[in-house]
Amino acid sequence: MNNFLTPGVQKFIYYCTTAFISAAVLVMFVVKPGINDDIHSKFADMVYGNAYKPFVYRTLLPTAVRVLSAPVPGSVKNSVAEKIEKTGALNKLFKKLRWEKQYAVEYFFAMLLMFLSLWGFSIALMHLFKLFYKTSLWFGYSVSVLALLGLPPMFQYTSFLYDFPALLLYTLGLIFLYKQDWKKFLPLFLIACLNKETTILLTVIFFIYFRKKLQNDLFRKLLVAQISVFIVVKIFLSLIFKNNPGTFVEFHLIDHNLRLLTGYDLTLAVSVLVIFLLVFAKWFEKPKFVKVTFWMIIPLAALTFFLGYLDELRDYYEVYPAVIILISHSIARLLNVNLLILKER
Repeated sequence: MNNFLTPGVQKFIYYCTTAFISAAVLVMFVVKPGINDDIHSKFADMVYGNAYKPFVYRTLLPTAVRVLSAPVPGSVKNSVAEKIEKTGALNKLFKKLRWEKQYAVEYFFAMLLMFLSLWGFSIALMHLFKLFYKTSLWFGYSVSVLALLGLPPMFQYTSFLYDFPALLLYTLGLIFLYKQDWKKFLPLFLIACLNKETTILLTVIFFIYFRKKLQNDLFRKLLVAQISVFIVVKIFLSLIFKNNPGTFVEFHLIDHNLRLLTGYDLTLAVSVLVIFLLVFAKWFEKPKFVKVTFWMIIPLAALTFFLGYLDELRDYYEVYPAVIILISHSIARLLNVNLLILKER
C-alpha cells in the first residue's frame, strides 16, 4: 500500500480531492445566498456593465464572461434557453437559483471561471505555505483542504462574482511578492486591480516588508509603479462606469454596523475567538511575512466599519491566506507534526 502511494499518486489524489471540494464549495456559494441576491449587483447587470457602483468597478470576471460568451450565436443561446425551459429539472434549478434562462451561456462561463479560481486558490495557497515551511507531503496538501472547508461559513448576505478571483489573485500576488518576482507581480497586480480595489493592500505589505530589504532605488521604483497602476485603473474604471447608478463607495456604519453593538451572534463570536487563539499561538515562531500579511486585517476592519458589514466575513478574504497558514502552524504543533520553518528571504 505504501509503495502504491508514491508522490505522483498522492499528487493525483490531491488534485482530484481539491477539485471535488472546490466544486462542492462553489455549489454552496451559488445556492445560498446566491449571486443574484443583491439587486445592485445582479449577474446580468455585472456581466454587461449595468450594475450599480461600486460593484460594477470589480469587472475582471464579468468582463471575461462577456468576452467568452460574445462569439456564441444568439440562435444557440435561444436554443439553450428553450431546452432549459422544456427540461423540468433544469427549469426548476434555474428558478431556485434565480438565474435568467436567456443568460444560460453566460452562467456556464461564470461557473467555470469561478471554479477554476477557487481550485487555483487552494493550490496557490499550498505553494505559498511551502515557501515558509518544510513538512510532510500530506500535511502540505491538507492546508489546501482546510482553506476550502473554511470558506462556506463565510458565505452570508450575498455572493459576488469577484470573490473567488480575489482569493486566487491575492494569493498569487503574495507568492510573487515574497519571491521578489517583479516581472510576474506587476502584471498580476494590474489584473487584480481590475478585480477588486483591495489589491492595494499588497502594496502596503510591500512597503512594510521590503522597505529595508531592497535597494532604495529599486524600492522607490516598484512602489511608484504599484501606486501608479492602482490610480490609473481606478480612473479608467470610474470614467467607463461614470453614468452607472450608485456611489463610489457605500456607507453602512449607521444602517448596519452600529446595530451590532446591541447584540451579536454567540456562535460567530466563539468561532472568531478560537481562530484568533490559533493564529496567535506560537506567534514568535511564525514567519514575519505571513504576520505582516495578517495585520492587513486592521485597515480592512477600519474600512469595513464604515463601508461594509463588520460581520460579513467575506470582507476579510485578503487576510484569509495568512490566517490559514498561521492556523496550520499551530495545528502542526498541537499534533506534533514535523514542521521545519524555512529561513525567510
